Amino acid sequence: MELETYFTLLKLQSYSKQSSTMPFGDPKFPVINPSPDVDQTIRSLRTSDYLLATFLTSGSWAYGYIFGKPTRMACASTAMALGMTAAGMAMLQNGRSRLMGYRENAREVKTYGAWPVQPEVKANVPGVRYPVATGLTSPSVTPPLDWKNYD
Repeated sequence: MELETYFTLLKLQSYSKQSSTMPFGDPKFPVINPSPDVDQTIRSLRTSDYLLATFLTSGSWAYGYIFGKPTRMACASTAMALGMTAAGMAMLQNGRSRLMGYRENAREVKTYGAWPVQPEVKANVPGVRYPVATGLTSPSVTPPLDWKNYD
């Protein structure tokens, strides 16, 4: 039993030694999985995601039918295919952002549990990641304004 606890602590320490568990930003909600795969994302979809896909697909079919006058059904089918593609991308984006902690995810945290090591949320401090506008650009980049012709 003591050996298992030791290996669990080693695993958690290796996670905490990483520079950041999130690659691109600080999430505002608990992280469930910092890098979820498509299967886990599809398993965690909500009813609102399926409704979004239904409305996007049917709305794009209606758009193709209304505005595709000479060949209504062909245009409607093509628009529906494009709408289905956009709906699939939107569903995966919403589900993945909930698992990564960028959207509200209380239901998912209750179902799947939180990731063992949560990233620390830092304030926006000046640096490479959060540059500060200094206003000291060279005249070759932004030449000074010529106010002579503004009467």
